[in-house]
Amino acid sequence: MSDRARSFDGAAAEYERHRPAYPEAALRWALERLKLGAGARVLDLGAGTGKLARGHDALALDDVAVEPGAAKLQQLRAVLPQAEALEGAAEAIPLGDASVDGAVAGQAYHWFDAAQALPELHRVVRPGGGLALFWNWWDLRDPLQAELGELLGIPTERTFAELPGAPWFRELDRDAIESVMETTPEGIVARQATTSAMLTADPAERERLLGEVRSIASRYGDRISLPQLTFVFAFARLS
Repeated sequence: MSDRARSFDGAAAEYERHRPAYPEAALRWALERLKLGAGARVLDLGAGTGKLARGHDALALDDVAVEPGAAKLQQLRAVLPQAEALEGAAEAIPLGDASVDGAVAGQAYHWFDAAQALPELHRVVRPGGGLALFWNWWDLRDPLQAELGELLGIPTERTFAELPGAPWFRELDRDAIESVMETTPEGIVARQATTSAMLTADPAERERLLGEVRSIASRYGDRISLPQLTFVFAFARLS
């Protein structure tokens, strides 16, 4: 696991408090593509603090969460005490063969070693099942986010290299789901502080950038309606 991936371990509580949830529309979109209904057993891989798992809970899925970071797993168990939550990595999933109907990963797949994780996902997902990947992302059409993107070097287009493919999975569909979250300037600063780039930055540079984020966001008022894009991809398991 890279240093940037490990950087979240010391900020699990802040991650849980300040990172956005996934919109229900994105979850329903993925479940429809994968033909998964209430009661389906779904693996949430790289589950973090349970941002995706709580949506599954609301939709009556039989969710099993797997997360390598002990601190994040502790947060997940506190938020969802009823959830089955296991410590484990995408490269060595602690589940049996063909033991889940489908798998999902929110804000996590880019940290996996795909050469090892994809065979593992293929192993634990039953034939006829599938995989969905989610990323919450900036909506740079929004003037505030466009300013922040310029400051932080956010690319104007979100690209997704090396998504799952043969011989393990086949892409079925993809979409970008729009939603809006209510926040404040301090909420935007706190959310940005949980990113791997900030967590691994030189402390002085981190404080400088967060100060500029605060200055920009404050010009947009005390309460901010922040548009968000959730990119979601659905893949079928290849036999």
